[in-house]
Amino acid sequence: MAQINSLLAIRQAVKTHYETYVYPQFPLLSSVRRCDTYALNLESLWSRFNGEKLGSEEQRILLAGCGSFSPYPTAVANPNAKITALDLSSANLQRAKFHTLLHFHFNVDFITGDLGDASVFLGKDRFHFIDCYGVLHHIPDVCSALRSIHSLLKPGAFVRIMVYSHCARKLVQSAAKAMRILRINNTNKIRDIYNNTTNGSRFRQCVDSSYESRFDWGLADLFLHPYAKAYRLDELLSLLDKAHLEPLLFTHQEASSDTQLEIKKLRTLEANQLLSTHFILFAGRTEDSEIRNKWQKDKTRVDTVISLNPVIKKSLPLLPFMPLKPDQKLGFENPPIDVKGNFLLSRFKHPVKKSTIDSIRWQAIQEYLRALFLIETID
Repeated sequence: MAQINSLLAIRQAVKTHYETYVYPQFPLLSSVRRCDTYALNLESLWSRFNGEKLGSEEQRILLAGCGSFSPYPTAVANPNAKITALDLSSANLQRAKFHTLLHFHFNVDFITGDLGDASVFLGKDRFHFIDCYGVLHHIPDVCSALRSIHSLLKPGAFVRIMVYSHCARKLVQSAAKAMRILRINNTNKIRDIYNNTTNGSRFRQCVDSSYESRFDWGLADLFLHPYAKAYRLDELLSLLDKAHLEPLLFTHQEASSDTQLEIKKLRTLEANQLLSTHFILFAGRTEDSEIRNKWQKDKTRVDTVISLNPVIKKSLPLLPFMPLKPDQKLGFENPPIDVKGNFLLSRFKHPVKKSTIDSIRWQAIQEYLRALFLIETID
C-alpha cells in the first residue's frame, strides 16, 4: 500500500509540474516545415520495418505523453492517420490542441490520462505506431508503462522511445539534486545562481549546453522536475526485454543502423564515461521478430518496389533551384536534395521495380533509402 501511495504521489507531482510549466511552450504560430516531419510518417516507418504498404485509411498512431507540441508535427506527417494524443497534464493538452487546430489539422483526439492506465480509457484500441519520446524517465513504474505499450501495439507495430542516459545526464542530475537539497523550487532562483557563477563553471556549462534553458519551461524541466531517472544501456535493454520488446533501430546522434553494432559501441562509450547522447530508438514486439527477419531476407531475393516517402513527395519543389535539406532525424546528416537529387527522387513519385534501376543510380538510391526519403516494399 505504501508503494502504491508513493507512486500516486509522484504521478500527481509530475502532473502538477506540467500544469505549472507547460512543456514545451513554443509560440502558437511557430510552424514546422513539412519536409522535416519525414521520419514521423507512419507509411514510411511501416515499410522500413515490415516491408509492407500500410493503407492510409487504417493508420493508427498513439502519442503516449504528447506534451504541448508533438501532435502538430505528427499530424503534418500523417494527414490521413487517426492520431490519439495522451498526456497527464490538461494544460499540455490544451495548448497542443490549440496549436494543432490553429494550423488546420483535425485528425487528432486529445485524452487526459496516464500511460499506465491506458487500457481503461483506450479500451480495445490498438496502434501501428506509439511515440513515447521523453516520457518513460518520468514514470517510476516504468515496467508497467512498457507492458502497457506492448499491449497497445498491433502485430508488426513499433514504439519510438527516448530516455535519459545516465552518462550523458550525470551533470544535470547532480545539479537537480543540489536544487532539492537547497529547496530551490522556482526558475528565478536558478537564474540568480547562474548569474552569480563564474564563466567556465560546471553549472554554467550545464545550463548553456541546453537550448531549452533559455526559457522557464526548459529550465524547470532540467532542474525542478519531481521525478527524472537516467538509465544505463543494459538497464534499459533489460526493461525492454521484460516487456517483450526488442530494439529495432537506434536514431540518436551518430547511431549505427546496425542495432547490435550500436549496442556494442554504446557499451564501450558508457564503460569509458564517454557517452554524450541520450538513448533514442525504435522497438518492436519480440513476437513479431519473424516478420521482420523475413522482410530482411526478402529484400535480398525478391524484386522489391521503391517509392517516395509521402512527406518528401509533397515537399519536392517544382523548380529546384535551391537545395532542399530536411533536418536530420535518424542520427546522421541527411543527403541534400539538390537539382540532381530532385530529378532522381521525382522518378519515384510512382512505384518503381528495383530490377529496373541501373547499378550507377543504385548507390545514390541506397543513400536516400537509408535516410527514409525513399521506401522499399514487397509490392
